[in-house]
Amino acid sequence: MSRHQWVLVHRYAGLFMAFFLIVIGLTGSIVAFNSEIEHWLNPPIKVVARNEQQLDQLALLERAQELIPQGIVTLLSLNRKPDEAFTVLMQPRIDPASGKPYDFPTTTLVLDPHTGKEISREKIDDSIWPITRKNFLALINRLHYQLAIPGSIGSYLFGIVALVWTIDCFVSGYLTFPVSVRRSEKNESTITNLKHISWWSRWWKPAWQVKWKGSAYRINFDLHRAGGLWVWLMLLVLAWSSVGFNLSEEVYTPVMKAVFNMPDPFGDLPKLNQQQLEPKLAWRDAHAIGQRLMTEQASLNQFIVQREESLMYDPEKRVFFYNVRSDRDLMDDYGSTMVLFDGNTGKFDGLSIPTGQNLGGTIHTWIFTLHEAMIWGMPFKIFVSMMGILIAMLSVTGVYIWLKKRNARRTSQEKRALMEQEASA
Repeated sequence: MSRHQWVLVHRYAGLFMAFFLIVIGLTGSIVAFNSEIEHWLNPPIKVVARNEQQLDQLALLERAQELIPQGIVTLLSLNRKPDEAFTVLMQPRIDPASGKPYDFPTTTLVLDPHTGKEISREKIDDSIWPITRKNFLALINRLHYQLAIPGSIGSYLFGIVALVWTIDCFVSGYLTFPVSVRRSEKNESTITNLKHISWWSRWWKPAWQVKWKGSAYRINFDLHRAGGLWVWLMLLVLAWSSVGFNLSEEVYTPVMKAVFNMPDPFGDLPKLNQQQLEPKLAWRDAHAIGQRLMTEQASLNQFIVQREESLMYDPEKRVFFYNVRSDRDLMDDYGSTMVLFDGNTGKFDGLSIPTGQNLGGTIHTWIFTLHEAMIWGMPFKIFVSMMGILIAMLSVTGVYIWLKKRNARRTSQEKRALMEQEASA
């Protein structure tokens, strides 16, 4: 393809993405501070520190099941702060009489970690209207990854945008390279002079800098080109990880497996024909199995377990996930080193180590951790937030450049038509 054809690809890809990237960028500048905003809007319930020892999490889980026998706990947090109440998320069991889930007004149960006494219960649904403190951040997040469109349509649409964005990162990078000088376009002396200028010099000066004293069009053009170049690698990270968020099974995972041989222990497990809501293993037994398997895998794969994070059960694949933080984790506050085992038999089903297990897995961990601003503390959160604003700016300047060029072409065509009419008169 000629350079002009690549310009057309970039132009129309940018016009297609502009609105979506503005939404993604502006909401992303807020999403970068997800945890801080959530703690401000909906701070965790605190408990008064006491001398008596807190109940262990499994005893509290059993207490929650006693309080709401129609509910099932599917996630158990194993890492908690001593001054915070114990919170569990619940989903309804199946009513054997009707074959349908029980209808009970609770999805969140909060217990006193010292006594197991109930503090509060609440039902939280997926509704984002009307906007409240409880769902404000959920609305921003849903705008960020699916334009808050119900169902999967928004996710697929944003996934397509992310895929186009990923491809356009390479196209736009190529278009910043200096144009080769052709004899038919320049005179001999100009060609001779340019031969003494390095390719880097011809790229650096016009492409990486902004001429602030230029016209409005030139400033917008320079901001669009240089702004994208300075953070090109991060733009690619955000674009490709967005494909992972929205088109994981359809595009991202197959590509990462084919190119980098990325392991996918959970994705490779088959789904059951009918989900099994409750495992045969008791949670206390599952916890012990998870600890044993993690110890074995830590010895075999030479990593160090630093603390427990969570135990989760997936009914669609009848699998427990035992999650810890290890010395292979990247995130500041959370761990994602994980063993998977069968919910009925305890059979080992897989291991996922964030870094060092496989090149594809390491790249996957890095790009998702960077996208979610979960590394390097507050300075990087601010950087990712500014990236969101920059993405919106690149879209706005791109549309501005297109409008100016379109108007210039129309004016030129009108003048040419007028001249032809005068010549034929």
